[in-house]
Amino acid sequence: MNDSELAATSEPHLPAVLVDPAMNSEELRSALYAGNIVIRTTLPSVSLLVEHARSSLNDLFGGADPEMIHQQLSPAELNELLVEWKPRFIHNPVSIELANSIVAEAGFARDATFADVPKPRTAFPVGHLVKGIAAGFPWHRDTWYAAPPQQINWWLPVFRPRVDNAMAFDLTGFGTNVENNSAEFDYYRRNQERGNIAKLAENDNRSQPGAMGWKSQSPLVLLPDPGSVILFAGAHLHRTIPNTSGWSRYSIDFRTIDASDVVAKSGAPCIDNRSTGTAIRDFRRLDDRSLLPDSVVLAIEPDGPPVGAELVFQPKI
Repeated sequence: MNDSELAATSEPHLPAVLVDPAMNSEELRSALYAGNIVIRTTLPSVSLLVEHARSSLNDLFGGADPEMIHQQLSPAELNELLVEWKPRFIHNPVSIELANSIVAEAGFARDATFADVPKPRTAFPVGHLVKGIAAGFPWHRDTWYAAPPQQINWWLPVFRPRVDNAMAFDLTGFGTNVENNSAEFDYYRRNQERGNIAKLAENDNRSQPGAMGWKSQSPLVLLPDPGSVILFAGAHLHRTIPNTSGWSRYSIDFRTIDASDVVAKSGAPCIDNRSTGTAIRDFRRLDDRSLLPDSVVLAIEPDGPPVGAELVFQPKI
């Protein structure tokens, strides 16, 4: 192991955390599918996306400190602002192009890589807005939310994260059969539910796939500086840490897939997913924003979607 690699554990059979590894895109995808986590610290567009997000939050809150905004606005007031702001930020062409540039700077080919949109996440202190638009996630895999096994997650902080308001991984859960309630989740139903997100601030009764009875013995918390980005397989077991820091946390995440990996059925192990539907249609090619070919979609959903399914959520912006 060289100086650019930090072992997450001394046990060789567990995944590792790799910092700025010298790998091409194929090697990097293989390392991620094997459960390794990668941190990239030198991609220029990460800092540009952070600056873009901070500027947008400054406009949203009229110059008030975003990390302390929970002391000024009630949960209802914050909910009203975020319900309008998040879709606008997500579908802003600047947000999308900066996210795509991050992927390209990491060495992924623009004509072979497909990405979904960059989503801003908020984690307010416990007791404030923690449902609906600001809901956290229990121990889960993205594959339980109908993500394809080839999905790679990209996560970056907008401000400095703290150990008590960030995200945790359980490396021992990778590739392990974990009891969960993913059978209750249907992606096409979730697309319908997203249209009612503004009404869920107090009573969010949507199905939220999570591990059942799982207690992590050694959670891993990574705290990269703003300007860095974490890459990990969507099949990793991870969760939102309940925010007891006293600071509001903001992050951005997006996801990518390589179409050839989908067709070849390579990817991270997906042994305990029972969700229905698929998020595969959310991805668009970096270079021209085109949709995945039908042949790729059929590799994930060979029987096609049910009649009348809402395949992709279309927000009203």
